Amino acid sequence: MSKSGERTQSVKIVLVMLGVTVWSLFIMARLVQLQVVRHEEYAQKAQKRITRSRPVTAPRGIIYDSRMNKLAFNGTVPTVEATPKNIENKAEAAYKLAAILDMDPENLLRKMSNPDKASYLCVQRRIDPTLVDDIKSLGIEGINFKDESKRVYPNDILACHVLGFVNFNDQADVGVEASYDKELRGKDGLSSFDVDGRGNPYRENVEKPPVQGNSLVLSIDREIQNKTEIELVEAVKNAGAKAGTAIVMESDTGRILALANYPRFNGNIFNEYEPSVMRNRAVTDMFEPGSTFKVVVATAALDARLTYLEDMIDCQNGAITLAGHVFHDHKAYGLLTFQQILEHSSNVGAVKLGLRLGQERLYEALRRFGFGTKTGVDLPAEYSGYVRKLKDWSGISIGAISFGQEIGVTSMQILSAINSIANGGYLVRPSVVDRILDENNNTIRTTKSERIRIMSPRTAEAVTEAFEGVILRGTGKRAALEGYRAAGKTGTAQKSVNGRYSKDKYVSSFIGFAPLPIPKVTILVQLDEPQNSYYGGDVCAPYFKNIAQDVLLYLRIPFDSNLPLPEYDPAIADAGSEDFLPDASPVQPLAASETAPLSENQPDVVAVQIEKVVMPDFRGLSKKTVLNRCIDLGIHLQSKGSGVATFQSPSPGTEVPVGASCNVTFTKTDLKRNVAGLEMHPEARQLNLELSSSISP
Repeated sequence: MSKSGERTQSVKIVLVMLGVTVWSLFIMARLVQLQVVRHEEYAQKAQKRITRSRPVTAPRGIIYDSRMNKLAFNGTVPTVEATPKNIENKAEAAYKLAAILDMDPENLLRKMSNPDKASYLCVQRRIDPTLVDDIKSLGIEGINFKDESKRVYPNDILACHVLGFVNFNDQADVGVEASYDKELRGKDGLSSFDVDGRGNPYRENVEKPPVQGNSLVLSIDREIQNKTEIELVEAVKNAGAKAGTAIVMESDTGRILALANYPRFNGNIFNEYEPSVMRNRAVTDMFEPGSTFKVVVATAALDARLTYLEDMIDCQNGAITLAGHVFHDHKAYGLLTFQQILEHSSNVGAVKLGLRLGQERLYEALRRFGFGTKTGVDLPAEYSGYVRKLKDWSGISIGAISFGQEIGVTSMQILSAINSIANGGYLVRPSVVDRILDENNNTIRTTKSERIRIMSPRTAEAVTEAFEGVILRGTGKRAALEGYRAAGKTGTAQKSVNGRYSKDKYVSSFIGFAPLPIPKVTILVQLDEPQNSYYGGDVCAPYFKNIAQDVLLYLRIPFDSNLPLPEYDPAIADAGSEDFLPDASPVQPLAASETAPLSENQPDVVAVQIEKVVMPDFRGLSKKTVLNRCIDLGIHLQSKGSGVATFQSPSPGTEVPVGASCNVTFTKTDLKRNVAGLEMHPEARQLNLELSSSISP
């Protein structure tokens, strides 16, 4: 080979070696860039390919009774998940799973076949733990489980209307669960998990732990609540009543020791009940109070020094005429003292006390006692009741109002009014939450008693004496306690049906307090439409006695050593228990939605008309549609969540006054599963007791 050829060959070798060297240096530089300089960036990209993250719902705070017994807490239950792309026979898997979980197989198959859900599908949340083994036995690859938090009410139906419930979407409805939702909600955390090449999850890590919400300590005492509910159920069943309410209030502070409504519901399986059952009648339902309301006019007249205990008042043989209309008594009474008017529940006597007050002072007394305004109790959906403006009173209004007609009240309102006599003249704000605790059980807020003096101590003492006479000698003999002095008032009122007072539908009640002379508790027992007897002294007073007797013993209140134990005599107890005469007055019912035209000989009667509307069925509708419907009907919408309406209170078909509120919960979920009673994923009927013992609340 010539020298020039050798030189050319050498140049080629050098160029090749130089090229290889440059290429190697480039590769090495690139590797350094990828593996050293940009290591973190690409490591994160790789991690993202195999890592999924999801929020971890924080457990809600615990709800305790006043003695720190748990009334509500969060437990752990399984949720079924799927990776549909790893399921070979989706149709077979869908039908087998649906059979165990009581789901629509076609709907489940459509979800499994949705490309957007190929990597992850939540099959059903919070299933019955006993179903886990049945699902595992199917041997379907791509089906997994995760533990999820679920609200647990260990006492089932106890205090259900006070507690409320939390629905499938972790949204609170009714009760303190709703009114204290912001406090009870915790701070959600974040967890991540790796997936293999087939997308199956493994190795979960909690990146940000959830923080439990604040806890509530209620004024409710579990034992007093249980006793109250037992007695209320007995009262409703024995009287054949449609519904009932009972409340036990601490006289001095307004703390609610027990609040019961019947019918009841179980918050663990809330979706199996009609929404109307979940209504807290004690604060949402308005009614004309009847004879229990006589205390207002009597107290106002006494406080204004327009009468006194021994004052003799002519009850005119049981009839009095106002503006050409006659008001009747259930008996033809003649001269009665102020005290006897309350003892025998005289309508005519109450009217005469009202006339002494006059319209302006009586109206001021109504407002002073809190009627026409909310009591401020810390429970949702409280109604303010109804008091007509003074300019709208008719010639007979002063008479009708004096014994509890032409005025609408709630059970909580009338209880608070009577309680002001028990505690020496103070209107106190009722409350059900004593204090709020943080996640470490440190107190962060305490409820303080709010008191307003509305009568003199002298007046309260005098009315208390008269009220004691109601039990000793009057219409409330069945309420007499053993070893304790008590005071109270019976009440019976006709209900409105089609714009007229019904001949066979009544609201009966007894409200009293004990022991005297320093009352500890004030108690209301009220029945809606009792059938077997309708006098408050017959159907409610005995259950006031039972509740009060047990509560005082439970609170370790000593017996009155100077008081002989009474012997129950049915003949004495039955005598004079009538506290009401149907059609005692010519007025129209306050709650009338339809009012017949006035006859020519009734020029002075102003018919009371409150416009009412029928609550539509909002379930399945969008928030915008619901809002427009509410605006059209004059209903105030109180909404929670977003999506479509899944729960409403009052329930569809309920008649409500224009201006009333409607609580509607909206959820982002499949419309077909939400209509007609929240047909989402059915809950197990009962919490598995064996699993409960291992739950860490």
